[in-house]
Amino acid sequence: MSASHPTDFALLRFTAGDADERERGSIGRHVEACGDCRTALSEIRRIDEGFREIALDASRPLEGEPGLPPGDPFEKRPDFASEKGRVAPPDVASRAIAASEQATGEVENLLAAAASPEELDRYLADVSFADPATRYRLLYGLEEMGRRIVDAPATSLRFAEQALTRLRAESLPGSLSIAETMVPLAMLIGQAHLLAGQTSNWTGEFEKGRAHLEVAYRFFSAQPPDEIRLALTEFHESQRRSFAGKPAEGLFLIRRALRTLEIYGFEEWVARARTAEGIALSQLGRDEEAVACFRAVAPIFESHGLWRNYVSAVNSLGTSLGQLGRVAEARREYSHALRKVSRKRYPALLAFTRHGLATLMFSVKRYAEAAKAFGQAGALFRDLRQVGDALLASLYEIESWARSGDPARALHRLEVLRVEVDGHEALDPFIVGQLGEALSGHVPDFERVAELRRRAEEMLREKLKTASA
Repeated sequence: MSASHPTDFALLRFTAGDADERERGSIGRHVEACGDCRTALSEIRRIDEGFREIALDASRPLEGEPGLPPGDPFEKRPDFASEKGRVAPPDVASRAIAASEQATGEVENLLAAAASPEELDRYLADVSFADPATRYRLLYGLEEMGRRIVDAPATSLRFAEQALTRLRAESLPGSLSIAETMVPLAMLIGQAHLLAGQTSNWTGEFEKGRAHLEVAYRFFSAQPPDEIRLALTEFHESQRRSFAGKPAEGLFLIRRALRTLEIYGFEEWVARARTAEGIALSQLGRDEEAVACFRAVAPIFESHGLWRNYVSAVNSLGTSLGQLGRVAEARREYSHALRKVSRKRYPALLAFTRHGLATLMFSVKRYAEAAKAFGQAGALFRDLRQVGDALLASLYEIESWARSGDPARALHRLEVLRVEVDGHEALDPFIVGQLGEALSGHVPDFERVAELRRRAEEMLREKLKTASA
């Protein structure tokens, strides 16, 4: 309450039934006599009803789209309306803000400790979850680590697992403490499982990701259910299902998540979700619809400086346009992207953009152009010491030169690859030897070359999984 009028937050508590009896009486008497506050209360009620409606609608399939199988862990959302009437302590908002601000300044110390398993264990052992700031700090650390997965998947997974070990040792309070009211342990456990699921998706361990994401969804569904985190879990589960061969289910989940993210106005997450929607559509053979999704989000990522997401959207757009036979359009999109991601500021993103262009050229059988682009991507990956990506680009470059009718250049690049493999343990030298045999005949055995390249890809993926174990 201000000196003369209730705050918007007080009116929201009044609308949701969270105010205590004294506060409800005071606000009720004031609103009866104040036209401005009656108008404000009416608007807040309208917004609150919209949120509740989206919560009720979120579990319903969109018209014309199949739902999920009966008994699926993601089949439906919990009933958010059941939370109406839950009473929070009157001072919880101001105390939560103070605890959150304190935690924000300490998150980097937590993430620095995460670089060492022993140091992180000591850090987690010394904190008390009776302190709200500790809970906020761990929550923000888990969220931030989710944004760093690409750079450090092994560290991200280990952080999630060590956090879970510590949280499991924490007994649930018999009655609601102030810390439990602000950041429930169920939320922290769910966030740790969500991070583990995200990381598993990134490394291609989809069954492991499934287990973690299902548990995260269950914890976020606990009282009080967390609608936003449920939507974000649906987002990651959608990606997992699309890449694991169930794009129809992925499409259903991402569209459910989108309805929530759009209502709350999270533009960046809406754009990420539209990208996931496009991927599901593309895998369903609906590339025209997918192109519309990717074209819509690329300018959003560009305007917000989210260059990693931008490159991902451009690569996906290039794939869909290629599958539609619109290669010239795809090349224009890549040309625009290559002007945006400079070698000086974004060398890794430039490498992935060139690799995406190379993959497009390879898919439409323009092998000489593909070979040059793979060579450029490989050189960037080597400069970045991304050995696995560099070796994979070299394998594609060799195959591309061979298919373009230039076996001499393919064999020359193979000899360079042989030297690289001798200096690393990421690839079996025996595969390189077999690749040489497939290329050295009068007529190269392209089927055998492709088979060996696929085996090498699988070997490199397994190395990534091992690094994340």
